[in-house]
Amino acid sequence: MLLFASVGALAVLAAALVSQIHPSVPYHALAADCGRDDLVIAGGTDVSLKAQRRALVKQWNASSYPDGRPHRHARLVEVSDSTDLQHSQLAAVAQSGGCGYDVLIMDNTWTAQFAQAGYLKELDGLSDKADIIPAALRTGQWQGKQYAVPFNLDVGLLYYREGTTPPANWSDLLDQGYDAQLADYEGLTVNVLEDVWSDGAADVLTGNARADEKALKNRVFPAISRLAPRVQGPLKASRQFQEQDAINAFASGDKLMRNWPYAFSSLATEPRMRASGDRLLFHVAALPGYTVLGGQNLAVSAHSPNPGPSADLVRFLSGTDAQRQLFSCGGFAPARYSALGLTPDRHAPGDVQAKSCSTLMGRPPAPGDPDLPNQQQLTELGQAIVTALGRARPRPVTEHYPTFSATFRECASKIFDGTTADAGTFAHDVAEALKGRPSSC
Repeated sequence: MLLFASVGALAVLAAALVSQIHPSVPYHALAADCGRDDLVIAGGTDVSLKAQRRALVKQWNASSYPDGRPHRHARLVEVSDSTDLQHSQLAAVAQSGGCGYDVLIMDNTWTAQFAQAGYLKELDGLSDKADIIPAALRTGQWQGKQYAVPFNLDVGLLYYREGTTPPANWSDLLDQGYDAQLADYEGLTVNVLEDVWSDGAADVLTGNARADEKALKNRVFPAISRLAPRVQGPLKASRQFQEQDAINAFASGDKLMRNWPYAFSSLATEPRMRASGDRLLFHVAALPGYTVLGGQNLAVSAHSPNPGPSADLVRFLSGTDAQRQLFSCGGFAPARYSALGLTPDRHAPGDVQAKSCSTLMGRPPAPGDPDLPNQQQLTELGQAIVTALGRARPRPVTEHYPTFSATFRECASKIFDGTTADAGTFAHDVAEALKGRPSSC
């Protein structure tokens, strides 16, 4: 508290510097009162159906501890709909020592950077850790300690229109063309990594494995080079697409789309994607190749003035009941086996059990408001998610991930446009970026 004045000055300076780069970024945290009692959750825009994250926060506020004590009031601040801008704001406020945020909703690639820099409190006392899908749980760990827990996981899925046969392999998918996310943001890194892994380099640029320049030159660069003609051809429109752009194109008539699980509920409630009754005009399956293991994690800020209640809130939001609601009512892929009717010992796609939102919540849908997705459709989504998990790989685990991602996607864009230098330059610059040294091929 004694450092509050200097911390506040640093926070204002950080905001000023970042606002010059991203003038639209709202820095809600900077005017915060460090003596406040309420809990502030900061994260990206809630894209779940009917804002289920906000619904869960309301449930927390309306409920109590087992001994009758009321929960500390919480509120959700949506800082941006852009992953890159979310990172900019949360990192700037954390670096300044700002106390405006208690709980952070972070992309799972940020754990290493934020934990290494001392921005997060270590979490303990997690219940039923065995119920959390191990790969998702590991995304919240750094140097053997748990700093974050999954809020929801993400895997790339293939959406295809009724009457369309989904491609059986990655090459066929590329040849047919599909709606991807190839605009200049984190989605480009994700989509290109999925192609690189599916084109024979599945052990490169993933997890703790460090990609040496030889692998980058001889395996990654050629894979991206082979992707380039497809980007100039059947994938050309996707150069401008983020997730919602791809959803719009698919709903407008395109046959195939790569997107995250939440797109299923978004499409299921889109009148253009429904036939008579509850029948949908599309289906979903796992991608016919590898996918990035994405998702958002929950963490407690090291500068939170309320660390104990914040950790309680994290446990509530990451619990089984919350995960079930996020899946059935919001379309987010859960990180707990139990949310899909599975167990650590029984988690095959055919074992998935799902409930519709109205059944789960015990509330019939309002007149004229169809209960979509229904149980059968959510089961199809859950089976696709579980299948995709068997092909999911984490992005590189490094405290320099933002530097890597920015460099990687800039280099990929230059390969697509034919303006990059050569394989050796690509390999050197990406290897340097993994060490925190930015470059641009």
